[in-house]
Amino acid sequence: MPQPTRCEPAQIAIFTIVSFAEFVYRYAKKGVVFLSHPVLWPTILLFIPKINLLSFRNETAGIRFDDFILLAVISLLLCGWIVNLDFNIDPVPAVGFTVVAVFCTSNLINAGHSNILYSLRLIEYLVFFWSGKYFIRCRYDFPLLVKRLIEVNCVFIFLQSVGLVGGFTAEGYESVVGRPFGISTNYPGEMGAFLNLVFAAFVFETKTASRFWYWCALTGLCIFLTGSRSAILAHCLLTLVYLYEQSKSKSGFVLRTAAISGLLVAAFVVIPNPVSSRSADLFSRQNLETFKDLYDDIPVDRQFTGVSGGGGAPEDAPEGVDVSWYMRGFKWAQVVKTMVAESWTVWIFGLGPGTLGPALDGGWLRLISETGVVGTVAFLSLMRKIASLSTSCSIAVFALAVNMLMVDSQNAYKVMAFLFFLAGTQIEHTLEQPSASGSFADPKLRPA
Repeated sequence: MPQPTRCEPAQIAIFTIVSFAEFVYRYAKKGVVFLSHPVLWPTILLFIPKINLLSFRNETAGIRFDDFILLAVISLLLCGWIVNLDFNIDPVPAVGFTVVAVFCTSNLINAGHSNILYSLRLIEYLVFFWSGKYFIRCRYDFPLLVKRLIEVNCVFIFLQSVGLVGGFTAEGYESVVGRPFGISTNYPGEMGAFLNLVFAAFVFETKTASRFWYWCALTGLCIFLTGSRSAILAHCLLTLVYLYEQSKSKSGFVLRTAAISGLLVAAFVVIPNPVSSRSADLFSRQNLETFKDLYDDIPVDRQFTGVSGGGGAPEDAPEGVDVSWYMRGFKWAQVVKTMVAESWTVWIFGLGPGTLGPALDGGWLRLISETGVVGTVAFLSLMRKIASLSTSCSIAVFALAVNMLMVDSQNAYKVMAFLFFLAGTQIEHTLEQPSASGSFADPKLRPA
């Protein structure tokens, strides 16, 4: 048997270096091609954290790096439309601009205490719609993008849950986080809703998603680690909807689901975990009694200082009352009591977007209170238009609606950005499936 020569290790090293250089060059070339299309830049924003470069008083959102990217993209889009004299607009952006107009009208009526920046957020979300359209037009692989979003955020959630890394909030990096929230968002409730929509897009987009239980369990575990109970509920409902659609025997499915659900609930209650410990007093009768007492004691406050000023602190919660419910009850009681005391005309256009501060922790109540009946109908029309695009869009809208019961998800930047990005992909989606060779696109399919 011939003995290895001295030059063999050198040849192996050279081969390794050349292979690595080829790998780097190939993906660097793809990266350059990707970055050469500014309309695709918002795709990158779905992965990176949101950090304020300039903060506003009493607001969680300030001037961010994202704003400069989105401003550049919308400027280029406007210039392209003007140069090409192409003023045709898709139904979703058309309804979206109508919603912006309605919300801004509410701001003008309530100029003294509302914030027009909350109404203009929807324009930022619409940029992701056009980015999603162009993403599919360039034959990029949307399911692969969704997988990467899940994987990247799940890695950070696991690392945060064991204390190995911190997280990025609006103010910057924090080495210690109470509850994990991944890398794309700033707080657990937003990450839970974000994962709900991403999971819905992946599972209901592909129809025959391979390894469904793997992705379902991975996403569900990450949502569980965030501790977002509304997102956990939404994930369970999405799973049931998918299994019901795939089931051949609907009656047998119902019986099996009831049995499995009973076992899961029993295990959830018996086995100690962060969510069950937070939910120990969730269904306590004292919650309702406390809400009634809060409603009776809270004065009518047309400036909503108790809501925007952080009233209903966790340490003030009585014994045996769910802390989360107490904080929401305090805010909700003041909003409902003040709205009832106002003239009936306030229900037409509401109190004005931004009146209730950064977080009311109840998306539907916030929507009807701040934008009135007109604004709520306009928003529902927009959601209906998005839901009509495809099954994945309708399920994503359903997930958003569930999260809006307890979270202001309609104001959550990454949640709404992904929803509009998904809507854009469905507008441009073709029957020809893109390549899944490990990158976002097959260069041979990319238009010149």
